[in-house]
Amino acid sequence: MIAKTCIFQFYCLTSLMGFTSFKKMKTFIYFLLFISFMFACSGSGKSTTQIECNELSNIIDLTAGFKNVQSVRLSEIADSVTFIPFETTQRSLMGMGQKNILFSSHYIFYYEKYFDWNGNYLGSIIKKGNGPFEEPEGGTLLFRDNHFYSKGSKLIEYDITGKPTGKVRNLYAAREFGLNDLLRRSGGLFFIEENFVAYDFPTTVYFINKNFEFVNSRIMTNVDSLQPVYQNIGESRFITYYNDEVFFYNFMNDTIFRLTDTYLEPRWVVTFDDLLKLPTQVILDSRKLVRDMLIAMRSNGSIENTELIQQTDNKHKVIAAYETKSHVFFLMTEIIMYAVPRGKTPPEPYIIYYNKNTGKTTRVNGKGFVDDILGMEFFFPQLGIFEEKLITYIWPFELFNYIKECRESGRDVNPKLLALSKQVKEDDNPILILVHLKK
Repeated sequence: MIAKTCIFQFYCLTSLMGFTSFKKMKTFIYFLLFISFMFACSGSGKSTTQIECNELSNIIDLTAGFKNVQSVRLSEIADSVTFIPFETTQRSLMGMGQKNILFSSHYIFYYEKYFDWNGNYLGSIIKKGNGPFEEPEGGTLLFRDNHFYSKGSKLIEYDITGKPTGKVRNLYAAREFGLNDLLRRSGGLFFIEENFVAYDFPTTVYFINKNFEFVNSRIMTNVDSLQPVYQNIGESRFITYYNDEVFFYNFMNDTIFRLTDTYLEPRWVVTFDDLLKLPTQVILDSRKLVRDMLIAMRSNGSIENTELIQQTDNKHKVIAAYETKSHVFFLMTEIIMYAVPRGKTPPEPYIIYYNKNTGKTTRVNGKGFVDDILGMEFFFPQLGIFEEKLITYIWPFELFNYIKECRESGRDVNPKLLALSKQVKEDDNPILILVHLKK
């Protein structure tokens, strides 16, 4: 069975543009990082991958969701909630990078650490160092067929005990440097059937075998040249899993493909109005648009009338798409770049979902589903959707603060949350909240 993996990553807004040379340099660096996240996925574009999907049932009208905004109770789609408190020891301590929590059928990964589905800490696979099977700064993990695989500055295979098997590919080796370069940029590897897949955003999907050799590729976008300046950070948002199938969302032509070992098969065609979505051309021209924005910032201190702002303000993009038994969920965001320095309210991510039984698309009003199961304000799956579960997290200190606020205001606290608070300490690792979808 395919060891399925998902991750949901959030981007961070940069802020405060200075006008001394040093501050401008920092602003430029922050802006590059911001662009990497912001342009990680977007609207339509030409692709050499042909879509042969003629059935109406395979078309998702995402635009219709903007016309059908509803307040949706969590109990309408889910029937229960469970918790996974991560074990807290000196070796298992987790930082603030919850976006790097990865899920597989067997384990939960956090960088080089791995836990079971009860939250028990099982150890660390990636060893830090400069040896042939070590990583200077760590990496990310996968598990498949009783083997672990890591990606950092190298691709390394390990046996079930975490010992390196001898298979390694140094991504900084001069041999095949061009291919190694794209693997470093790709952010992550993902299992399909017998091979791996990597996405060199926004142009090409590469297929790699277990010996870390390239076996095939598919071009997603036709461009004469594209300088790799604003590559996205981590491709996990492009790859999601449903049962034993692996899906790739090509944001360049709004199509969700089923991945096999060597090709892409159309699964869903997504219709998304050009007036709403982030234009593909913004990605392809991002180098020029950023340069023009910086020139305007230096000359008059304003970026309001720059083409970059004009083309991106109030546009929408899909952060990730997840299929389940009854629905296809789209985690979305509106784009308002440099919102706070410009005196604007930063947008919140939101949810649009497609009901596979009725064919209707709905945008969930507000910040997420009305939480009528746990009684908290709303529920948004910050860590994505995996095996019919919507997943988010809460820190113990946040849980204690919530209980305190409820008591001070005379509100009831769900007994499950009270019981959970007795299992953890304030400075423990975060707690996963798993919302189980109705069967």
